[in-house]
Amino acid sequence: MNNISYIPQFVSVSDLQRNYPALLKTLKTSQKPLLILKKNDLEAIILTPDLYQSIMEKIQVYDEKEALLAISNYKKEKVEKKLKKMKSISELFE
Repeated sequence: MNNISYIPQFVSVSDLQRNYPALLKTLKTSQKPLLILKKNDLEAIILTPDLYQSIMEKIQVYDEKEALLAISNYKKEKVEKKLKKMKSISELFE
């Protein structure tokens, strides 16, 4: 996978206001995030619906893997009798 193709485009808020149609067209054809800067600070990110959906699917897969790993660790620690019974939630932070 070529990571260079995922470099987002940076534009200022004023560029977005002046060139919205052209920037939207570029966004759709490039399929890269459009990062909006205001006084050199990141103000917003614009994504195409397809790119947004792809990111959300990757997040879901990651979350599912983390949940399965947590369940696996729980089962392993239960078998090894490493689980501790707590009387209050504050014991988690001790």
